[in-house]
Amino acid sequence: MPVIFALIFLLLLNLSSCVRETPTPAPRKIKRMSAEKFFEIKKTKLDKFALQAMREEKIDMWIILTREYAVDPLAKDFSADKAVAKTAIIFINEDTALKKIAICASYDTDPLQKSGIYDTIISYKKEGLAQHLKNIVEGKKPKKIAINISQDSPLADGLTASMLDYLKNTLGEKYASKFVSSENIVIAYRSRLLPEEIEIIKEAVKITEEIIAKALSPEVIKPGKTTEKDVANYIKKLMRDYGVGPSWEAESCPSVNAGITRGHSEPTDYIIQRGDLITIDFGINLSGYCSDIQRTAYVLRKDETQPPDFIKKMWETNVKAIEAGFEKIKPGATGFEVDSASRSIIISAGYEEYPHAAGHVIGYSTHEIGPILGPNWKDRYGKKVFYRLLPNQVFALEPSVYLYSKEKNGYLRIGIEEDVLVTETGAEFLSTPQKELILIK
Repeated sequence: MPVIFALIFLLLLNLSSCVRETPTPAPRKIKRMSAEKFFEIKKTKLDKFALQAMREEKIDMWIILTREYAVDPLAKDFSADKAVAKTAIIFINEDTALKKIAICASYDTDPLQKSGIYDTIISYKKEGLAQHLKNIVEGKKPKKIAINISQDSPLADGLTASMLDYLKNTLGEKYASKFVSSENIVIAYRSRLLPEEIEIIKEAVKITEEIIAKALSPEVIKPGKTTEKDVANYIKKLMRDYGVGPSWEAESCPSVNAGITRGHSEPTDYIIQRGDLITIDFGINLSGYCSDIQRTAYVLRKDETQPPDFIKKMWETNVKAIEAGFEKIKPGATGFEVDSASRSIIISAGYEEYPHAAGHVIGYSTHEIGPILGPNWKDRYGKKVFYRLLPNQVFALEPSVYLYSKEKNGYLRIGIEEDVLVTETGAEFLSTPQKELILIK
């Protein structure tokens, strides 16, 4: 009997191994960036873009405070995101160079040292951080100190209320009165990309387009059978094959939306039907850089060879809105100007205005710091729509056309999203613009 049980066990083990997903080799060689190169680039950008912004703003010092459970959004950039005790990152404008100092607990030094970013790392034990920080500030006597506080840009708003109090108490009113927002420094450092970074984003965009093209096909989508989740799972399988991660939270990346639009949402068990619009909103993270693309398809009814005229009009209007926005993208333009160009096309065609901005910066994150290509909705977007576009920023451009459908009791939506690089003189598409509506038979 023990022999029989052993044989049964081995048989079941073999069967279970058969149903495991077999890893598929990546479809092609993919351009990636090493972790060492990533931190080398961060240091270069601090010396180039952050220092330039500090000079322009006449800021002498930039202080970032972070700690466990209250991690500053920028801490990861400087290898301080795993710090347990209070950690201070200090950048000092020395006119011709940016001095980089970290103050941390003695057991938090290793990641900071390995990053290669810092000129000096000061470790503390029982004496704590405060006196070390005070000594550095008093030694430099800065007239203007940037800290991470911002109403409009979350990435530059990582200093908690209690850590602000700690900073004020440590440095005293003499230096607390010199605090200003670091927002413009963060925008310059984070949103402006070096050529090597742009090359990785181009690769991420290319992979994203390849995956979406495979997903929006008759081989994958069978009307009356395929669900949104089926399409999403197919895309996630391709992501594993390529060895890439999602641009945002995995639950909603990709977003697959058939029928009426649900906005930002997870794929559902809805079965795709003939006559449906399908929009995929999807991006990948490749070596720490993100893409963000939307593509739309129409599922033909059995008696159709082309979509209905009202769908054609929606599509053509959206293509024109993308083109109009693209024409406005250049250094010095505002996000408001770009959005207005796209929005006016859609409104003049008789549609409601889309209830969101026409675009945003992408880079290390999907919604990166910088200008918003949006309307002057003050409580929603603040001053960001009036920020000037800078060379080497990359934007996701996504004006949309919405139309209420009585038949479906909700809004239909055409979604096109293109990734666009701001050049020295204008703009360049990094994605291949979707000019034709994808048709699925």
